[in-house]
Amino acid sequence: MNLKRALKTYTPTRILGALRRRRADWMRKLQYRPQDTAQLRNAVLFESFQGKVIGDNPLDIFLEVRARKEAGLLPADLELLWTIGPETTAPQGATGLRHGSKAWLDALATSKYLINNTNWPWYFRKVQGQVYLQTWHGTPLKRLGREIPNNNLTKSYLDTMDREASYWDYLISPNHFCTEVFPGAFGYSGKIIETGYPRNDRLTTSNSSDRQRIRESIGITDPTTVVVLYAPTWRDFKRSATGNWESVNFMDENIELPDGFQMIYRGHTNTHAAHKSKVAGRAIDVTKYPDVTELYLAADVLVTDYSSVMFDFTVTGKPVLYLAPDLDRYRAERGFYFDFEADAPGPILQRDTEVVAALSRLPEIALQYSARYRAWQAKFNSLEDGNASKRVVDTVFGGKR
Repeated sequence: MNLKRALKTYTPTRILGALRRRRADWMRKLQYRPQDTAQLRNAVLFESFQGKVIGDNPLDIFLEVRARKEAGLLPADLELLWTIGPETTAPQGATGLRHGSKAWLDALATSKYLINNTNWPWYFRKVQGQVYLQTWHGTPLKRLGREIPNNNLTKSYLDTMDREASYWDYLISPNHFCTEVFPGAFGYSGKIIETGYPRNDRLTTSNSSDRQRIRESIGITDPTTVVVLYAPTWRDFKRSATGNWESVNFMDENIELPDGFQMIYRGHTNTHAAHKSKVAGRAIDVTKYPDVTELYLAADVLVTDYSSVMFDFTVTGKPVLYLAPDLDRYRAERGFYFDFEADAPGPILQRDTEVVAALSRLPEIALQYSARYRAWQAKFNSLEDGNASKRVVDTVFGGKR
């Protein structure tokens, strides 16, 4: 890191914010007492991105567990708990627990089943008898964890990563590619459930009425409108003075899309705190929409960069465009697991005007990239048959339907 970037990164405001967060963490650690757990409660604690969303793989696993409980295939006294945040509520059939609250800390220490798509806090210690299912949250293009080049991770951070991974009883893998990547990235040597992603089940089981309902819920009533989902990922090198990751948007706010097209903009979960009201291409802002899987169903084309949404969206067979003007820098600083430019199932574009031009010739682009698209699906989507949630719940909970 050069001096200019260092001075920008370590501002007094950011340092003060970090100290406050650390103090709050230590206060929670004092209230979190797994050592006092004499008996586990028959409960499942679901969490997705620290309660900022109720979605991703934990949601679809929850839906399957809830269905089996209602059908009498799982115990009637099985408690279903969800981590929630200031802007989220627990789904029907579950009890919401505010992230960091005393009730949440107690549930973390006493629930028999723990299901998360990221890590628990650094002070987490698994209680004997707990079953921890780590779902993770995407097939990676960019390198992860231990395999990020020049990540400058401290020994204490690496030790925390290793301890967390040692607690996992199961890790979900959506494809064989991830089965090969995840152990090295996470330092994990336990059981992997290679079965497709639960969050993608609805991409193959939903119907046209589901699609129209979702579109209408975000303000798109005309069924002929071509919906463009713009979903860029966050950047390690884009942080505000307070330490929050900044929103990413390479589409000019006032750019004109072709007639009949409507853009919807989905900011990454990591950028929620710094999200701006002005969004790409006069888009409908769906950053806080509860479930991104529904947005895949609503959309007709995806515009992204290096986000794992590309791997999920191709389950639908719909076209993908890439807007990646910082490709060289991102690849150099983060690193990729494969040759992105050679394998991408759609064109990699440098400017928003190129995206608009590409939208005008989607059928031509689909034909041009058809062979790559099929190869991509064969590598990353072959297990996505709509039954991943069932297979995961069979493995972890039983009560087979």
